Amino acid sequence: MKELNDIENLIIKSLDKTASEAELKVLKEWINQSESNKRHYFQFKDVWDSTKEVSMPKVDSAWRDFKRQTQTTRSITKWGKELIKIAAIAITVAIASYFVFQLPDNIEESTAFAKVVVPNGSKTTVHLADGTIVRLNAGSELIYPTQFNKELRTVELRGEGYFEVQHNAEHPFQVTAGEIEVRVLGTEFNVMAYPDADRIETTLVEGSISLNKRGTSATKAIILKPGEKAIYKEGELNVNDTDITLATNWMQKGFHFKSTPFKEMVVRLERWYDVDIVYNPVGFEDLTFTGKFRNNETIWQVLDVIKMTTPINYKAKDGKIYINLINE
Repeated sequence: MKELNDIENLIIKSLDKTASEAELKVLKEWINQSESNKRHYFQFKDVWDSTKEVSMPKVDSAWRDFKRQTQTTRSITKWGKELIKIAAIAITVAIASYFVFQLPDNIEESTAFAKVVVPNGSKTTVHLADGTIVRLNAGSELIYPTQFNKELRTVELRGEGYFEVQHNAEHPFQVTAGEIEVRVLGTEFNVMAYPDADRIETTLVEGSISLNKRGTSATKAIILKPGEKAIYKEGELNVNDTDITLATNWMQKGFHFKSTPFKEMVVRLERWYDVDIVYNPVGFEDLTFTGKFRNNETIWQVLDVIKMTTPINYKAKDGKIYINLINE
């Protein structure tokens, strides 16, 4: 028990930036001893983060002491909060004939379209004319008609979006994302289709949706049930059960990595924090990371946590972040 208390004291010191290099080394060695230790570290960190938002109940003297330390260090961690970024959302309205993406042939040329561009480091919500709500993640684009005048309500997504579609049995809703078309009547689902990703993911939260490869017959569509994820990769479309929270936690001001390849993790961090990360991919091919963040940490705090479980170092230079592997 004394050893666990000592470890938790080290965790607290690491989170409030008062731990020495020697203490951080001891903590890192303990974390990497077992998956149980790693889970305990992130559970403790989660409790620590939550005390910044709500008051913790005074269960016993240990928790009172923990709360006291979080209160006294709040001024220390306050420096780490980034300035609130005002999303520079670019909205343009144009005539349908000006767009190069494919839309149904029966849409009139007079239909006006809007384009919403979400820069890295930002998120936004779009309310469509039919009552549908679309939440867009960083680095995403949505192209949609200002009015839905035809049988099929069609929008195009590049990036990641969570759709709460207004039900209309007579006018199905369709999302075109890369090579995939998602068609629904009324439901909630998440689509991840960044141009630089090697796959397109569609996760169904509520209702029912059908998916098919763009340009193919709807009779060949795959039907998803709630709790299922469809992954389109290298021309193949596969469906598996999934944890919905992993696909949608980006909307809850948090993000969760689960055995995420290092390359993918870096891309996400660049997108979320609008930073440029440089590293030599040699040696990182098999490196993965598991951990949960509340998205109120700065990029530096996130990297410090990653260092605890991953053999990396980082430095900032000329406006970029350089990451390298270290030999322990």
